[in-house]
Parts: sequence; C-alpha cells; structure tokens
Amino acid sequence: MKRALAIILLAILALSLVGCGGEPDPNEGVYVGRTGSMGGISVAVESAFPGGFSAELKSGGKAVLTIDGTDYSVKWAVDGDAIEITAADTTLTGTVSDGVMVLRDVLGSGIDLTLERAD
Repeated sequence: MKRALAIILLAILALSLVGCGGEPDPNEGVYVGRTGSMGGISVAVESAFPGGFSAELKSGGKAVLTIDGTDYSVKWAVDGDAIEITAADTTLTGTVSDGVMVLRDVLGSGIDLTLERAD
C-alpha cells in the first residue's frame, strides 16, 4: 500500500512540474542599452541616461526597467516583433527580434534606444 501511494505521489509531482513548464517566450531575458539615436546622430546610452538603461523581460508579461539606476516594475507584450512596455502612466513601444530591442521616442525624449540581450 505504501509503495502504491508513493508511486501516485511521484506521478502527481511529475505532472505538476510538467504543467508549470510551458515554452518560455524567446524574447525573455535582460536587454542592456547600447546606443541612442536622435536626428540621425548616434550616441552611447550613457549620454542620455548616465546611470544606464536596461530591461529584464520575465515570464508572464512582467518586466523590470532600470533607468539611471532606478528599478521600475512594468508589464510587456509582444505582437509579432512589435513590443509594448507599460507602466501606470507610461507606454514604451518599439520592436524586438533576434536579441535586439529598439524602443522609439523613449519617455517623449525623441531618442530611439537600441538594447541588446545580455545572455
């Protein structure tokens, strides 16, 4: 009886792990700001954001933006290669593909940022 109960418990545990696995979104990961461009001029991200700019896209549409050393909890969604990152009162839009994210007109600054996946 104990052996049968142990087998049933192991089966339940195995099934619960499989159910939680799912396929990860290929866009998940940490993206680090590399360059910013405005009016055809390209500069290092640190010129516009001295403390840096990064985005960590997590599962379940959750993300953390780090702007000038401050972390912000945000949400993200992808449709094709279009990405939208939203916080309470701000939306960032752009594209993400092959480990490169480009955010357009970041925070209304007129600057387009290019971020590359760190992993």
